[in-house]
Parts: sequence; structure tokens; C-alpha cells
Amino acid sequence: MAATSTLTQRSMANSATSAQSSIYAEDPKAASSDASARGAAIYSQSWLLVIYDWWVLGVVSTYAWACSVPQYTLPWFQNNLRKGQHLDIGVGTGYYLAKSDLTGVQVTLADLNQDALDATRDRLVMEGKVKSGETRCLLHDITRPLPASCPKFNSMSLYYLLHCMPGPVPAKTVVFSHLKHNLTPDGVISGASILGKDVQHNLFGRLIMTFGNWNGMFDNRGDNAADFDEALREHFDDVETQVRGAIFLWRASKPKI
Repeated sequence: MAATSTLTQRSMANSATSAQSSIYAEDPKAASSDASARGAAIYSQSWLLVIYDWWVLGVVSTYAWACSVPQYTLPWFQNNLRKGQHLDIGVGTGYYLAKSDLTGVQVTLADLNQDALDATRDRLVMEGKVKSGETRCLLHDITRPLPASCPKFNSMSLYYLLHCMPGPVPAKTVVFSHLKHNLTPDGVISGASILGKDVQHNLFGRLIMTFGNWNGMFDNRGDNAADFDEALREHFDDVETQVRGAIFLWRASKPKI
């Protein structure tokens, strides 16, 4: 895999709090593949960020994917969140972090979309989860290694991200091959993703799948639990997975270096 671009550290004004947060930004021309950028660009639409929690994490997750976020996905996130350094990748609206106890947690946000980074950073401050200026942001294509300036993380999260990434499962799970190097020896990485294969989608789910794959928001028709499980076990000694409805929940620790 090509080495990541040189990263420069800069500061950006927090629009909601007029504070400063640490931002690491890649050369925009090298930040992502065209396919990845198209998927991330959808989240530049401010109206979508406003309804995301209600629509995606509420209605769609419960009735299309048959996996309630409050009942299954959020507890999975919270149980795998560690004190110390935490990296949240593909931040959405910051829902999972906002619903969790962040005492003793130093949050770093990573995403291809600056709007999503800004919205999540601002939300965590406004909801009193972190102090102004504490959250670090990384504008980055996660298919590339993290910058050398990043610390080792005690936990990492990738929720509702892998099904948005372009390509078959082996192309998506290359992220594990370099993220494991940024995980502490006793750290944990976890996530959730929508499966397209070897699960039973209801009519609502099939409609969302068709639309999502048509407009570039998803690329997951071939995504299946067995391939994801195999990739995780290739890079980690301790792996736990389960399927709830159409959602693949996973956690891994003890990285194989």
C-alpha cells in the first residue's frame, strides 16, 4: 500500500464554541479514492446530518436491519470503549460517543468529511461530553496508514462504516492491517456493518439496499460475516463476532504484529 501523504497539523475554529481543536489534514487531492470520496460526500449535506440519528440509527436500523441501536449496537460500542486514547472512525453525527461516558477518554475523530468532523466535535462539546478544544480531528482516508503523529489507541470504533467503503470485503478489511499497528497491546477495536450476503433482508431492507448501492452510499452486496470474520482473525488473536438481523457486530483485540 502506498505510504500516506505528509500530514500537517493546523487549528480550526470551532463554529459552535469559538474554541480551537487540533486538526490533522491531508493533501485534499490525496486524501481519498474517488469512490470513497463519493460515499463521504453524501454526509456534506447538512440536512442529512440533522435527521441521521432519527432515520438511520432509529427507523432504518430497527425496521430495515432488525437490529435496534439502543438495544444492541450502542451497548456493543460502550462495552468496547476504553479509557485513555480512543479513535472513532467514520464519525457520522457522533451519536455513539454522545451516548457514552467519556470520563478519562481522549477522543480523536477520523473521517473523510470535514462537515461530519465539525458536527461531531461541536456536538460533544455542546452536550458536555468533552471540554472545548479537547477533541482531535483527522481528515483522512482510513484505507491508508494513520499519520506517524497519531498515538497508540486504547480503543477504536468503526460503526456503520465498512458497508460504505468501496470494493469487496478484502479491499475493505485492508484497514485492519495498518490500524492494528496503532492499537495498544491490550487495546480493542470494534464495529458494526450492514451485510448484503447470507442474511435475510425484509422488503424495507431490500429497498434501502437497492437505493444505497445505486447512489454510492453503500457498496455491500457481497459483504458477508464469514469473510469479515476471517479477515479479523488474520490480524488479531482475540475476535468476537455476531450477526443481529442484517448487522455484523465485531470486536477484536491482541493485534498480531
